[in-house]
Amino acid sequence: MNPKKNLILLLVLLVAGVGYYLYDVKWAGEKKAEEDRKAKILKGVDSKRLMRISLQRKEAPFQLIRTEKNWHFVKPVDALMDEDQQEIVIKAAADLKPHRRLGKMSDISEFGLDKPRMIITFGLKDENEVIIHIGDRTPTREFRYASIKSNKSSIFTLKISDINKINKKVFELRDRAIVSMEPEEIQRFVVEPKGKNPFTVVRKGKEDWEMTAPVKDKADSTEADGVLSALKYKKVLRFVKEDPKDLTPYGLDMPVYAIRLFTDKKDKKDKKGDGILLGLPTEASLPVRQGKTVRQVVHYARRISGGPVMLIGNDVVKDFPREPFKLRNKNIIDFDVDHITRLKLERASGSIDIKRLAKKKWDMRVTRPGGKSVQVPSRHKHIDDVLWDIKWANAVEFVDEPEDLAKYGLAPKGVNRVSVWIKKKKEGPEVKKSLTLGPLTGGKKTYGRLDGSKRLFAFDKKDFDKILRSSFQLSDRRLAKIEKGEDIARVAVKFPSGVEMLFRRSGEDWTIKHPSGRKANGGAIASLLTMLKDLEHEGEAKEGPRDFEKFRARVSLEDKSGKKFGPITFARGETKDWMFVKEGKGAKVLRVKKSQIGPNLPGSADALLEEKKKKAES
Repeated sequence: MNPKKNLILLLVLLVAGVGYYLYDVKWAGEKKAEEDRKAKILKGVDSKRLMRISLQRKEAPFQLIRTEKNWHFVKPVDALMDEDQQEIVIKAAADLKPHRRLGKMSDISEFGLDKPRMIITFGLKDENEVIIHIGDRTPTREFRYASIKSNKSSIFTLKISDINKINKKVFELRDRAIVSMEPEEIQRFVVEPKGKNPFTVVRKGKEDWEMTAPVKDKADSTEADGVLSALKYKKVLRFVKEDPKDLTPYGLDMPVYAIRLFTDKKDKKDKKGDGILLGLPTEASLPVRQGKTVRQVVHYARRISGGPVMLIGNDVVKDFPREPFKLRNKNIIDFDVDHITRLKLERASGSIDIKRLAKKKWDMRVTRPGGKSVQVPSRHKHIDDVLWDIKWANAVEFVDEPEDLAKYGLAPKGVNRVSVWIKKKKEGPEVKKSLTLGPLTGGKKTYGRLDGSKRLFAFDKKDFDKILRSSFQLSDRRLAKIEKGEDIARVAVKFPSGVEMLFRRSGEDWTIKHPSGRKANGGAIASLLTMLKDLEHEGEAKEGPRDFEKFRARVSLEDKSGKKFGPITFARGETKDWMFVKEGKGAKVLRVKKSQIGPNLPGSADALLEEKKKKAES
């Protein structure tokens, strides 16, 4: 035979053989391996059929069982399983599948399966068990060899990352909530600080709480919910002793603090209750980052129902209420700002009576002692601010049974008064709530009392200095009373150099009418209008520039209807905090805060024009 033909034939056979191997052997093998990987160990078993999980290992083995509501440790401790971990572990068990099947092996000791590193047992609802023996790592260190007990010689591999979702420390898997009761279950709780009278808070409706002892008062629902959330969702840092015989070393024989939780609203012995006992503070080294620990102040604690002594963080303890005041509602007048129809502020110097005309329109009248009522233009923004300040004014102290009102500056009557009229529905009644206050001079606090109540409240004086504002502070002091910047159609700006510029709105853009040849900087014009819309003067300037012709800029505006604003002239003779302005052709020199102006007032004509494009280098 021709040697050349023989060589060609050999090459053809070689290529065919390689092809057969790649297609029929290797590819088919990989396809089968892929199918094998998809075959779950607990084939056809969903998480609901899984009833038991046990892990035998050299250190800290555990056994878990499913109860009616959740999973529970029976070994090495009697404890609930963490809900989040429960979801991870059960899903990992249900989804566990081989990565690769090696087939039957005569010597399982080569894979570490004669003496398994761990044994995982899955107990099913029908009393059947699936027992997995797990051996050595594979050479790649990513997998471990494994086999089913009923078929020890049939070896497969499992991803270590899949195994580790089950192979966890007991501390990591157990429920570490300080108490097990759900916050929404709790209808009542009693706080017992050592050496002080206890105080009780009772749920009222779905979202509100009421204090019933030592006084009856509306409770601060945010604070009450915060206490319960901390007890449920903050985690135990360490379990110290599972079944303590002596509580003395931990200070739990005579707790310094207790919170008792109940599922009933009244004291009934047959209703479920639990809570937390707080013992002595101590120090412990606790992990903060991987491989790093830090010594922290912690506290011994134990559930009232019993169980282990545990350590809880100082971040939890410091938020525990020690006095009834913390849990009392400190917001004195509760209302929706939109429901206010009238507001009256009274001082010895006079009164301000403000009535709502429309959603953002008010009629404000000022009365001086012995004088007539004078109408003053008001600004909705300032009145709205006052209403919010009243709504969120919080008491810093309560005096439930005052003996001498004169001691608090409230006898024979207070010198200041705040009243609001509330109408929740269009056809509903109008309710008046008035707060009488003592003097706002001297000390940090002032006392007040709601009409019809004996209880006194103490407030920070700074809060009511903001509320009892002057008519000037509430008045409309805008230099250009622009409601919407987009309503402005023309902007004229003059500079001391003599340059005058005129801009017209064209849709969303601006065009320059004078001088021509350059494009308008729309962003700079928009910033100027935004500043002017909110710019308010702070009264007449006692000292100002004598020559107002030496101005920085003069701005005139015109809206779409032809209404004109200004000119507003900004003087160069400015101080560190103030700038002087004139509105229109009036003689009054006014002052405005520089912080209101910022960088929005152009210093030159170029600031309102787009930059010239640089010529390309030749």
